[in-house]
Amino acid sequence: VTEKITHEAMMADFADPSIDDRFRRLLSTAKPIKWGLFHHAQTSTYFKDRACLIGDSAHASMPFQAAGAAQGIEDALILTNVLAEIAGRPERGEAQLPAIRASLAGYDAVRRPRAQRQLDQAHDLGHMVMGRHPETGADMEKILPRILEGRVNWLWYHDMNEDVEEALKHTRTLLGAGPNGKNA
Repeated sequence: VTEKITHEAMMADFADPSIDDRFRRLLSTAKPIKWGLFHHAQTSTYFKDRACLIGDSAHASMPFQAAGAAQGIEDALILTNVLAEIAGRPERGEAQLPAIRASLAGYDAVRRPRAQRQLDQAHDLGHMVMGRHPETGADMEKILPRILEGRVNWLWYHDMNEDVEEALKHTRTLLGAGPNGKNA
């Protein structure tokens, strides 16, 4: 969902003299588009070693469900809880890496399926809104019932506390602790 524009039109947006000329030179190589909407279909994992992705860097979503920012907040909620779980452990430096990996795996196990479902559903809804869905086309008699059938209830009426507990349980299992955090 983009509109091609001229290079001059794009550069007009960066005419402010306070903008660094180096940035303008970088833009000179760009193929300009306006209102680019991007869909990243699948991400195999949201973490590797000590680094993890959250928000749009993990799951850039089409805007048709108005849930992208909320997904980033959900990521932050789960991530802060799994990191808090390991913060009190005595290991430091390189010795802390297994605990970090376990906490990020707990985050990934809970967040990726939910965020990917939202991502896929927003993409599907975008096709309906644009009249390009393979099953509904531009027929509003087919589109409206699909939109109104409670398709976002799983998203809007979800108990995030359950997700926090599931991520903690996953983290604890990987650390060799029981579901309540005590060593097995």
